[in-house]
Amino acid sequence: MELRADVSCVMDPAALGRFMGSVRDLLLGCSATFVTLCDEPNGTRLFFNRIGEEVFVQVVAYPDLFHPENWWVDARPVWAGRVAIREFATDFMAMVGELLSAHGADRYQKQWGLAFPAEDWATLQLAYSQLN
Repeated sequence: MELRADVSCVMDPAALGRFMGSVRDLLLGCSATFVTLCDEPNGTRLFFNRIGEEVFVQVVAYPDLFHPENWWVDARPVWAGRVAIREFATDFMAMVGELLSAHGADRYQKQWGLAFPAEDWATLQLAYSQLN
């Protein structure tokens, strides 16, 4: 089963950098991390648990992320599954590479109003290079 996430940086321009950080942390051996994709007031959280060479991914949609007391009220699991860490990281790296090829860092900033997270990208590339 394939999971495809279409994410816009319009509502949450810092999401890509946070996602890069989570993938980097998983590559460096972190056992659990998550990314929040905000879409005011609702949003989505992607939970990652690394077990050996696999990552268990859970995607949960939240109707209200502004009020912590409401986070789990009507929260809805969207998808859950396991994927090899190498495959996950390779696909994520390819997605970011396609984004850069299509837009470049300059156009990225013009399009989404925030600089491309170059430092996060560099640290992710370094962690990824250590896989091989």
